[in-house]
Amino acid sequence: MKSGLIAAALAGLLAAGAASADTIALRLAFTEGRNGATFTARHVQVGNFALSPDVRKGAAGTQWRVVARDATGAVLHEVTVASGRQRHIEAFNPATGAIEVADTVPQQEGMFEVSMPFDADTASIEVLPVQAAVTGARSAAIATAAVPLAQFSRADLLKLNAPSKAMRAALAPSATATTIVNNGAAATHMDYVFVGDGYTAAEMNKWHADAQKVIDGFLADPLFAANRSAMNVRRVDVASNQSGVDEPDRGIYRDTAMDAAFYCYNIDRLLCVNSDKVYNIVGSVLAPDERDIIIVVANSTRYGGSGGEIATLSMATQSIEIALHEIGHTAFGLADEYDYGTCSLSGEPGEPDVSMNGTRNVKWGSLIASSTAVPTGLGAYPNGTVGVFQGAQYCPSGKYRPTENSRMRTLGYPWHAVNEGAARKVFAQYGGSAPGGVTQTGTLANGGFAYAPSASPGWVQAGAGNFSLQLSGPANTNFQLYLYKFMANGWVQVAASTGATSSESISYNGAAGYYYAMVNSVSGGGAYTLTYSFPKP
Repeated sequence: MKSGLIAAALAGLLAAGAASADTIALRLAFTEGRNGATFTARHVQVGNFALSPDVRKGAAGTQWRVVARDATGAVLHEVTVASGRQRHIEAFNPATGAIEVADTVPQQEGMFEVSMPFDADTASIEVLPVQAAVTGARSAAIATAAVPLAQFSRADLLKLNAPSKAMRAALAPSATATTIVNNGAAATHMDYVFVGDGYTAAEMNKWHADAQKVIDGFLADPLFAANRSAMNVRRVDVASNQSGVDEPDRGIYRDTAMDAAFYCYNIDRLLCVNSDKVYNIVGSVLAPDERDIIIVVANSTRYGGSGGEIATLSMATQSIEIALHEIGHTAFGLADEYDYGTCSLSGEPGEPDVSMNGTRNVKWGSLIASSTAVPTGLGAYPNGTVGVFQGAQYCPSGKYRPTENSRMRTLGYPWHAVNEGAARKVFAQYGGSAPGGVTQTGTLANGGFAYAPSASPGWVQAGAGNFSLQLSGPANTNFQLYLYKFMANGWVQVAASTGATSSESISYNGAAGYYYAMVNSVSGGGAYTLTYSFPKP
């Protein structure tokens, strides 16, 4: 690390000061028309709350990019979100847990929420076209060239700002929130919210019992039990005018707070809700960083559920398995590992549990034992053995999964090592970093770049303290390591390790703010391992 670089970084810190603490939570609705999607800002909340790592991925793999610009048009921040134009729908057999229906359907309308820094320099926020995900300020050149699908000025956004609970409560029926599991500040924990629909005021005791049953089942899963200390769990109570939920295929309609309904998209087990009403109700009692994952529980014993930005389940015995599978998508960015549906082989998937690489160099290759054959045959090893199994993400061939059968393929099975590792990385992002640090692996081409964190939004909100990074790569290569912090004038390099080999390290004492790391190949290529630990905010 060069001492001159450190001195310059410290001078920059003193001159620029810390990044603004304000964050904006923005809810955007879209409607598909003849000329494409039209976006409307439905809700804005600006305040001093933590950013939630955006690890949610859409089924189609395409992205909208939401960028904040200053008055000159320079990109200050960027977050990628799954395009809502298509929705992947799935239904499982309640007896076997196997997939029965898997399809991708167009959506004429929908909505999503996104949070990002809202600095004093932010002049506007734009939605940019669907394309392969590009994260953070590093995509500034691409973002500058793109024609926005929608643009919202700072003044217009602030007109919609609803900073007080009283203002937000006016948008929704009366609701209350109760913390069931409290492990600390929302800023450093993954916050799960369970909210009931179709429970009348007279059924609140029933809802409390049902909620506890669902939460107990959720926390009994080994993955969540092992990471319980990284989570908070909350229950939101809201009364519906009528008991039960809509079942249009049976001629049943109920007046409920969130419009929960079976037979969504004409699939009897698909349970959908009105996302706007859910966000309004939960947002009336919880700040954006207190509701990272929202699960709606329907007052019905009919089997069903769904995933997406908001997960749903019913009180049917097997429905908790649907919720766990869907949380795998929503919370941890995992792909479906079954091979039924519409196959696409257009490129390497971004999800950690599927790949088009059928060799030992697959992204989870470090977990494959030398005694395990690759490709790996069905029934050749105990289930849970990590290998390279053909058939994944709706493709019977051409894509591979890490185990023979996991929860992302068939309900009722364990997560297994690769998916558990991906989940731990997500929990670590919420905490700033995990004890011992976050480990990221990848491959660099000669002259190539990689960034950490690799998941959107492409940066970490960190507290003041020591930033520790260690990089290793192949012999006879030269990989270099850099640390960046967001300042008033954009992203600034604050530390670097630029030796003649690929073994580099940084130990940097920095102020609180937003950070990311970059690995650059000066010469040669190959696999790298980066372990980093940032102080919690």
